[in-house]
Amino acid sequence: MNAAIEPTIQVNPLFMRVDLLIEVSKLELAIASIRRQKATGEVDSLVAPLASRVARINEALGRLDA
Repeated sequence: MNAAIEPTIQVNPLFMRVDLLIEVSKLELAIASIRRQKATGEVDSLVAPLASRVARINEALGRLDA
């Protein structure tokens, strides 16, 4: 009876979906803020990584069950 018990954490897909949607919203607000406040030359270098993250999150959302 000395079996090792491995705890498994299962995340409800609905909670994960909501968390990802919140993250996308935050990133979109940050992108909009950068576009309003920075000079045109600075925008691309600041927005590119954020836009890339939004794209990756949107892909993950597409893989989650609704």
